[in-house]
Amino acid sequence: MQQKVTDEIVLYNLHDMHVHLRRGLMMVNVLLFTIKIFARAVVMGNLNREQGGPIVTANQVVGYRDEIMREVDRAHCEFEPIMTVMLVRGMTPAILRAAHKAGARVLKWIPGGASSNSEEGVPMWELKKYYPVLKEAEQLGMIFSGHWELSHDFETGLEIPEILREKMAMLYFLELLEDAQKYFPGLRIIAEHLTTAKGIQIVKAAPVTVAGTFTAHHPFLIHKQVFNKKGNVSNPDLYCKPCAKGEIDQQAIIAEMTSGDPSFFFGSDSAPWPRDKKKGPTPAAGICTSPTAIQLLCSVFEKAGKLDRLSDFVSVFGPRFYGLPPVPKKITLMRRSWTPAKYQGDVRIFQGGEILDWRVANGNGLPHV
Repeated sequence: MQQKVTDEIVLYNLHDMHVHLRRGLMMVNVLLFTIKIFARAVVMGNLNREQGGPIVTANQVVGYRDEIMREVDRAHCEFEPIMTVMLVRGMTPAILRAAHKAGARVLKWIPGGASSNSEEGVPMWELKKYYPVLKEAEQLGMIFSGHWELSHDFETGLEIPEILREKMAMLYFLELLEDAQKYFPGLRIIAEHLTTAKGIQIVKAAPVTVAGTFTAHHPFLIHKQVFNKKGNVSNPDLYCKPCAKGEIDQQAIIAEMTSGDPSFFFGSDSAPWPRDKKKGPTPAAGICTSPTAIQLLCSVFEKAGKLDRLSDFVSVFGPRFYGLPPVPKKITLMRRSWTPAKYQGDVRIFQGGEILDWRVANGNGLPHV
């Protein structure tokens, strides 16, 4: 049946289940775009040393949440950050238990070196040593959210090409899912920002305790837009981890995110960087999509003929998996062409400077960059 054409969409209870807010001036620059649109967001804690280091302990959880909420209160917004702690070497069940008591609801894992500010992360081949921590997360009702990329072959030490890193990591993901049935069957597990058809298939076949997230930028990217024929980064502004893959994987992402399958929901992985970090042959990995994400998702779902399924993807499936009650916060999107600025402060905005078809309606306080 042909999709009914609409010029206005009202969405309630929007959730971004994966966002990087940073700290200090950087956070002030980008936070408003998240808190004006979303009722809640899962705030990742892989902060660098200049920002205080990774969020691991109860005191760090409280300090980071307080910093976020000061800005939320200043903006007079209704918004709840869902706090995370990082699975780093030295994490124990006792540390996790204290962090949970302080408000952490997610155990976030980036294998050491797999992405930004992950040097202290538990290597993928050492994950089994931390099964007692995962067991504690299960007992506390926490989410285990993982960045599934393998950067190096642990037997040879050789670096794995970026385009193959998610595919290689899925071997370990399958092993974790098998072990989970024996050691922590109730643990809710997320495979973040999926970019391969293989990863999507694994999550689809997994138990209901397993889910995956998709970003707003991967439906618009393929590998050759970011890398040259030698495999080097040629477009730093579009470089992220996991990197964009080929057209088959891109189409698999679009098909699944618009399918209405409750195992998949929105996590922007919006990751802002100052302009000087997004230059040269080894730019920082990350794309800031907070100002444009929901507008871009409208276009993706409309083009797929599934605009009626957008609400489930951004408002229902994520909070349901987390066990969160709905919030009556709403936004209105209108079919109205506009061109966001390329930069918000010193941060490059994804598809800034390009004409977008959907816009958040005026009157709800959302600033247009």
